[in-house]
Amino acid sequence: MIDFTVRIGVFVLVFSSLIFWQWNWPRGALLQWRQRWRHNFSLLVIGAISVRVIQPLLLSIVAIFSQNFGLFSVLSLPFWAVFLLSILLLDCLIYWQHRLFHRVPFLWRIHQVHHSDPELDVSSAVRFHPIEIILSLFIKALAVWLLGIPVEAVLVFDILLNASAMFNHTNARLPVNIETWVKKLVVTPNMHRIHHSRVSLEANSNYGFFLSIWDAFFKTKRNDALEGDEHLKIGLPGTVTYQPRSLKEVLVMPFKLLRRLR
Repeated sequence: MIDFTVRIGVFVLVFSSLIFWQWNWPRGALLQWRQRWRHNFSLLVIGAISVRVIQPLLLSIVAIFSQNFGLFSVLSLPFWAVFLLSILLLDCLIYWQHRLFHRVPFLWRIHQVHHSDPELDVSSAVRFHPIEIILSLFIKALAVWLLGIPVEAVLVFDILLNASAMFNHTNARLPVNIETWVKKLVVTPNMHRIHHSRVSLEANSNYGFFLSIWDAFFKTKRNDALEGDEHLKIGLPGTVTYQPRSLKEVLVMPFKLLRRLR
């Protein structure tokens, strides 16, 4: 219960702060926000219900089978080292999970819901199909089990991941002198905006959600849009323009034959 309360409290605080930022200093006008927000927050509610139903059972299974199991349980490391390594490894896992969802056709069909948003703002951070949320939960649970990651690290990482996802989808930009330094470590709105390009080459870059070091290390980091930021078009890669017109259309997207990202 405390875990859930902390997550909700941080979510509301970060979301409100970022809304204030993009409302007062917007990167650009949001022309379709009414329809987009209906879809995005409906997906948030559906995803939250799915997680609340599945997570207790899943975590119980992990807890039962992870007693004295996992890599960290056999390493003589102090708690602070295990904690920091857990955050780093979980973030690296999310990076590779994201790349996988772009490359495997079945997974891309699910992930394309996120990329079908024709504009970017804080609400885009919660635009995920419930199937992707559940799959991500199982992948993370497997990693927690195999590595023996402590529950404290899981909680802190989830908070960091959710906060950073909202931050890097925000319809705002950092001052140039701050952006230069921040993006060396953390994914910024400027960086992640390129990932949401309708150009496949750009969409296949900047996979990170929290730390930008993985894109730099694995050679997928792109600092600038191919034709400049002013010409960057947001939306589903491989399409001229596409936006689901209803929540039902959003939910059935994985089962429709749309062009695959190559």
